Amino acid sequence: MMAIGVYKTGNSIIRTRQLLMYHDGVPRRVRVWLILIFGFLYQYAGSINLSSMNQMVGEISFLNEDVQMAGYCMLAGITVCFPVMYRLKFAMYTRQLFFVSGIGLMFCTAITMSIAIPWVVCGASFIAGFFKMLGMFGCTSNFRLCVTPSRNYAIFFPVIYFMVVGGTYLSGLTTAYLTYYGNWRLMNLFVILLLMIHVAIVYFMMKPDHRPGPYMSLKGIDLIGFILWCGFIISGMWIFCYGEHYEWWRGNQVWLGTLICCLFFAGAWCRSRFHERPYLSLHIFSYTAVWKIIFWLFVASILQSAPRLLQSIYVNSILGYDSLNVISLNYPILYGVLLGAILAFYTKVKWCWNTKQYLVLSFALLTSYIVAMYFLIDGNTNKEAFFIPLVAVGISEVMIGSISNVYLSQSVPFSYFFFGLSAIGYSRCGIGNAAGAALVQRLYNWAVVKNSMSASENIDGTVLPFDMPSWSETMAVVSRQSVMMTLKECYGYLILVGIVMILLIIMSTYKTTVTRLIPKMSAIRRWMSNPRVEDPADSVIRKKSD
Repeated sequence: MMAIGVYKTGNSIIRTRQLLMYHDGVPRRVRVWLILIFGFLYQYAGSINLSSMNQMVGEISFLNEDVQMAGYCMLAGITVCFPVMYRLKFAMYTRQLFFVSGIGLMFCTAITMSIAIPWVVCGASFIAGFFKMLGMFGCTSNFRLCVTPSRNYAIFFPVIYFMVVGGTYLSGLTTAYLTYYGNWRLMNLFVILLLMIHVAIVYFMMKPDHRPGPYMSLKGIDLIGFILWCGFIISGMWIFCYGEHYEWWRGNQVWLGTLICCLFFAGAWCRSRFHERPYLSLHIFSYTAVWKIIFWLFVASILQSAPRLLQSIYVNSILGYDSLNVISLNYPILYGVLLGAILAFYTKVKWCWNTKQYLVLSFALLTSYIVAMYFLIDGNTNKEAFFIPLVAVGISEVMIGSISNVYLSQSVPFSYFFFGLSAIGYSRCGIGNAAGAALVQRLYNWAVVKNSMSASENIDGTVLPFDMPSWSETMAVVSRQSVMMTLKECYGYLILVGIVMILLIIMSTYKTTVTRLIPKMSAIRRWMSNPRVEDPADSVIRKKSD
């Protein structure tokens, strides 16, 4: 298979690379760096950060599930906004788009730091996720031709995921340090300050009347469908977030949540089925590639729960790390994120790997982390031993995210591409993400009860199998050993999941019939005026076999 090469660029692309939304006095190199910095800034914003969960739970009497649900709501806001991104872009001036997203994020961040009502915080987080994606889309749609003049998706998406994943982990580091030396609200204030600087730069350096194309009204957007799909994803995430707290379907709350989720899904499906221009077209689910991506992203969410959940239990309960030592484990992941972006570029563009080879490497790296942790579980493991496994986590996270979008872009027409991003987002950021974490949490809770009973069944107050000065210290040792046994058992099950997934990838086929390029903005404008055309002009160039 030949890689997508460097293609000739016309004057329209050269003009687009100049980022004409800036005033003429702004140097061209500064324009590019500013828009890249804005992209990183939007990864800091989002109204709430899970790194400050302990302080939030202790100070404002939130449940852990309340903070997690707020984080999930932010991801839901990111997921549901894709179908209307270009409509919003053409409805506003470029400067106006950044004003709306920046000021909206400031208000949402201020709400989450000042109101201690869970449903209000979740609602503000959902809106913040929408504004966050709107601002990020404003950045990526403007610098895409600066990143890849050849309009190659395989170059574009590794850069995007380097910004998204890297910015997310940097945000976690910043939150942890500000929380440790101050208060969790300091991060909110810091984000508001950064957003104020961002809005000021946009105000003084960008033209007030620049628009990438003719004005396009927002009239005709299916708002009812939007509300129904939002209700479905939020209620679905609520089930998996609060399921363990309410003892799953043994409690009435989860049954009620399931009923509401099913009603929202039925309403959204019927609305999309019979509405002339639905918010989320059901035709996207007729593509086999979409189901493949949804499946491997769901499996990835299960495997990625190991560094997020099991590792957190291990370093806190067994090794006794404080918050700074725990968050310092983000540094090797950041190195892995950088290496992952480079490796994603070389494997797909330079070395001409096909999708199957790429996926096998990605899941092999993620599984190798779990294998390494299985053998590292001990009461005296040094922190340095986690370095290489966590680098593998960072590499795999960028590569899996990149190949999902690249494979989607090559498998569906551009007219359904943003529907596809929203559809796979239900697995990557929405219900699939929450379900994967809930499955691993449930597995851990089941195994820890079983192992605790097994480890303590022959111990009583008169006969101790080892020399301990007190009964309480004896039970502390038993509890510690049962947790380590449980972690090993959970890692073992996840290793099996990873191996099975790699075998399924090897046995599957991932063929695409055409090579699609990132469309020019002028072609997108013409395409939006004629929605019956599946791909903008000059974006499909040749046949290929993957």
